[in-house]
Amino acid sequence: MKNIDTKEIIISSTKSIFGMIPSVGTALNELFFDYNGRIKQKRLNHFVKILREYYSQNIDVNIENIKTEDFNDLFESVLKRVVTTKSTLKLKRFRDILIKELSNPTTETELIDIYLDLITSLSEEEILILNNHKYFNKAYDLELDNLRYLKERFEKIMENKKKETIIFERSKYEDDFLKLKSSIEEIESKHKSFEKYRSANYYNLNENKFFFFKQRLYSKGLLYDIGIGGIGTKPFAYMNITEFGIEFIKFIKGN
Repeated sequence: MKNIDTKEIIISSTKSIFGMIPSVGTALNELFFDYNGRIKQKRLNHFVKILREYYSQNIDVNIENIKTEDFNDLFESVLKRVVTTKSTLKLKRFRDILIKELSNPTTETELIDIYLDLITSLSEEEILILNNHKYFNKAYDLELDNLRYLKERFEKIMENKKKETIIFERSKYEDDFLKLKSSIEEIESKHKSFEKYRSANYYNLNENKFFFFKQRLYSKGLLYDIGIGGIGTKPFAYMNITEFGIEFIKFIKGN
């Protein structure tokens, strides 16, 4: 057994797995094993190994989904990109997408190629930055608006407390004062915990590289600049995730 080429075992095993499916077996074998070039073949074999390792431990595969035209199109699209990347992390992302599509096929098939192109072109740092900006969304903006409103009410109550002419053991504004104070502190604490994701230091990047990555995410329609026009606000300092960015993150995260 020691003299047997490990690569050949992987290839043979994978051929057997997919070859058992009459409707797609031949096509998949051709896609897997007819690529020219040693580098592309090496990358393809690496991806086959990653797939084989998963399927050897998870035999609950929905064969009916494998037979669908959409899955075959996805599989071919993934393989075309597999041979262009040397990143193991990207290969695992592609593997996870195939696994997700087997159990829960996406309905927006026309966007899949766009998503796959983004996975191929974006660095892991950019994907991490985008993923952490999911906290800066419409709900976040609504909370900011609510926070401003609460602070205005809080200031008025503080003024009313100062104007009280009769000294009470407990101010008649005390309950509202405490409720508003608690609400304000809760929102501010939550938002403060998010602010680290807008810092280059969090990603171990210098400011120039962090700025460049945010520009790239902006150019691809994944982030947008909410600080435009703000006095003293630098471009791309405060970025929010777009709806497209949210959908892309859901696609690669599988939720």
